Amino acid sequence: MSKGGRGDAVVPECTACGTCCFSGLPEYIRVFGCDYDRMDDRARGLTRFIGNRCYMHIEDGRCAALTLDPDLGRFLCSIYEVRPDCCRALERGSGACLGELHEKRERPLIALDALRRRVAGEGGAGQGGGAA
Repeated sequence: MSKGGRGDAVVPECTACGTCCFSGLPEYIRVFGCDYDRMDDRARGLTRFIGNRCYMHIEDGRCAALTLDPDLGRFLCSIYEVRPDCCRALERGSGACLGELHEKRERPLIALDALRRRVAGEGGAGQGGGAA
């Protein structure tokens, strides 16, 4: 069941949203020492140091750990079990969550649409016939 936000806004399930994982800021998702220690090599490979501070790498306007499923329209964290504490602390329907939705709700939809177009383009490549 969907949890309602303030007013009549409905807060989608996290895996149907992904909005909080989108940003263009390289310093968006801070990874503290306790987070880094918890991470395996694969997760650490998705981090970047800026000076002496560590952050999740932002790629194509979203956290590099976010995977998009264009068929199901889902947003999944590829490092969910070892994700940083700031990600663990963000509660669905909280003020921070609602702020993310207010500011960036369209970003995941745009990313899914772009991925679907890219997949459709690749699926069509090489099909059909004709001389080259």
